[in-house]
Amino acid sequence: MVSESAVPPVGLRERKKRQTRQTIRGVALDLAIELGLENLTVEAIAGAANISPRTFFNYFAHKEDALVTDAAAAAVTLRPHIVARPAHESPLHAVRAVITDYDPFSLVHADRNRALARQKLVQEHPRLLARQLGAYAVLEAEFAHAVAERLDVDPEADLRPALVASVAAAAMRVAVRRWTADDSVQLTELLIACFDELEGGLLVAGTGTG
Repeated sequence: MVSESAVPPVGLRERKKRQTRQTIRGVALDLAIELGLENLTVEAIAGAANISPRTFFNYFAHKEDALVTDAAAAAVTLRPHIVARPAHESPLHAVRAVITDYDPFSLVHADRNRALARQKLVQEHPRLLARQLGAYAVLEAEFAHAVAERLDVDPEADLRPALVASVAAAAMRVAVRRWTADDSVQLTELLIACFDELEGGLLVAGTGTG
């Protein structure tokens, strides 16, 4: 396990790539809302982002990938921070802390209305929802590898990394879905509530009164 201070800083080239990725995603969202998903093209996105279609495909395989939760980029960012969390923390709490501290999908600290518009668009289109679920699978795999590193185990032989990763990703999906349906509650509160349920063991506690 490494300390947080040992996580390497992001270089200028990587920052520029992230900025380009965010620009593409922002333009894609604006055009999808304006034109409709069916009328949205890679060429239109590229033109509005002032890049070539070839450059677009350096960042995204399909137009839909620019519209859903950016889990691939988040996975790369989060993994070293999960590994670097204090050793006394449980694996689930380490994942929780990083998710809430770093806001990987820019859902909490970015433009709230735009983040909400993106998620509403996803929920309205099965194609986008399927893409988003696939994106979460990428993030879940990175969570599992990070947990395995913390525990110093083989993720293919030990069940715990995959289980922790699965429930953490599920907590994120549930929180985002609830927030999209009713944004009167802050997403941060929903994330905390989901992880509180998981860490408190309330999901396996009896609910009967006897």
